[in-house]
Amino acid sequence: MLTEWETNRLWYMDMPYKKYGMSHIHRMIVIKLQDGSLIIHNPVELTIHLQTELTRLGKVSAVISPSMTYHQTLSEWWLTYSQAMFYATPSLISLRSDINFDGALSSHSPATWKGELLQTPLLGSDKPRKFVFCDPQSNTLILADNLQAAQPHLPTGQKLLARLQGLDQKLCYPDSDRTHITQMNRLRLSVQEIMTWPFDRLLSSNGLIVEQNAKDAFYQAFWWAF
Repeated sequence: MLTEWETNRLWYMDMPYKKYGMSHIHRMIVIKLQDGSLIIHNPVELTIHLQTELTRLGKVSAVISPSMTYHQTLSEWWLTYSQAMFYATPSLISLRSDINFDGALSSHSPATWKGELLQTPLLGSDKPRKFVFCDPQSNTLILADNLQAAQPHLPTGQKLLARLQGLDQKLCYPDSDRTHITQMNRLRLSVQEIMTWPFDRLLSSNGLIVEQNAKDAFYQAFWWAF
């Protein structure tokens, strides 16, 4: 069931999945553009109930895959919403040659949501890039699975894995990922760009939520880079 985050603008749906035998959250975000069409960010399993909910909200115009992590359900979306535009990271496009993507995500917004959403890759790592978005209308920063935390609402397994990495409820860029940073200056530039965006709240593909002061929480996750 979709949860409304911003009235008639943004919704999200959390779907559990297993990782290392433990429950984790896979979150999809739905944004309704000014023309009434829908942007699907990080799609989850496409059930009949979800299709019905989306039909009530509007027409799906684009599907975004912001990282390499969650792509197992893309085929069913591609078959069901063949008229929509599909965008993904360059790495995922190379991996999923079975899907005819309409474009690769970059620092420039495609025409579908240009002027409504901001976007940029988080640079600096030698791992496949993950893309960050911002919806100024709802003051929401939309992350992929860039950060981790042991927030109370998360499944026990997800919190346990976060705590095993020494994390608490604060947003954190994991030490295991920091070892892949090869260009610290590029990471700093990415973070500085994101900090100029108009947001005070945060949602992420791996279930994180910050309802206020999200800009400070995001910056604190990268303090070590400055």
